[in-house]
Amino acid sequence: MSTPDADEEERPAPPPADDGSIRASLTRLIASGRDLAEAELAWAKIKAALIADALRKWLLLATLALIFLVMGVVILITSAVIALAPLTGWLAASLIIASIAILVAALLALAARRTFRQLIDGSEDA
Repeated sequence: MSTPDADEEERPAPPPADDGSIRASLTRLIASGRDLAEAELAWAKIKAALIADALRKWLLLATLALIFLVMGVVILITSAVIALAPLTGWLAASLIIASIAILVAALLALAARRTFRQLIDGSEDA
């Protein structure tokens, strides 16, 4: 914690009393502008800290979700190979399931490429 003396040292001197002169008015205007700028800067720092905290939380949750999604897909593919193996044999089952997975990945990559190009080109075609 800071001491009261340190807080008093950090505070700017109050503007002079209004004696009706232009100099006093300008001094008060400059002091008010400085105070406003410092308040805006403090507000921007707080807002940036809050946004950074929210993004950190989102990134953690999104990473965990992606990890569990990958684990689920691996388990699903492994289960499909195990289920298909008695019918076709282990090698054939592995090749069939791998081919299907590669085909799905290629189709999703093409859809992502089309979406990215639309984003870059600015076209509204679906």
